[in-house]
Amino acid sequence: MFLDDHLTRLDGTLRYLGIEARRADLETMVLRACAGLGASDDSALKLTVTERNRVVSLRRNPYAAPGAKRVFRCDFADVRRNESSPLARMKTLAYAENIMEKRRARGRAVDEPLFLNTRGEVAEGAVSNVFAVIGGDVVTPPVSCGLLPGVMRHAVIGFTGAVERPIMPDELLRADEVFLTNSLMGAMPVAGIGGVEFEPGSVSRDVNDAYARMVARTRARAQEKESR
Repeated sequence: MFLDDHLTRLDGTLRYLGIEARRADLETMVLRACAGLGASDDSALKLTVTERNRVVSLRRNPYAAPGAKRVFRCDFADVRRNESSPLARMKTLAYAENIMEKRRARGRAVDEPLFLNTRGEVAEGAVSNVFAVIGGDVVTPPVSCGLLPGVMRHAVIGFTGAVERPIMPDELLRADEVFLTNSLMGAMPVAGIGGVEFEPGSVSRDVNDAYARMVARTRARAQEKESR
């Protein structure tokens, strides 16, 4: 899903880092890996590009596994995002902070830590973007808050007409609905942030329904292409 969008984002990061890689070659690598490694509907493919190496790996999508959680509990991370750094907006291998905060969060029965930036605004989750329904509007922090603009985030803004604006933590805690997004989980409803409880709402359900229809259309086109 969203291969063009993922490659476009990767192109931008590689240009910023000064790494040369032909987009067509990367796309060919991905498609060949999907065929050669036996990718299925519940597979997650990762493409890593460095100055000297191109690595494609395949694993099972953890959110599609039997018994996987259907709602997340969250809390605010101790570490702050640096919204002034261009790297905050790029997907690189520098995600040790995310891993460590997620590991610490598990010790508190928290599924996803939420990062604030140095201004105290909500930025993003460790592996997700944040959406909230506030006063009837779907809102999400803008890229200027110091976040990686996920491919699924872009799609959800299109699905919902979400407004990009800063969100303060106390405002998030008063939201009618909160959910997280990435390309593997879709829209994950948030059941609680710290001691504040939330009910899964209709917007995340609608997003997941729209995403499922998109996946079905993509699968049908791929099957039609293979049959020619």
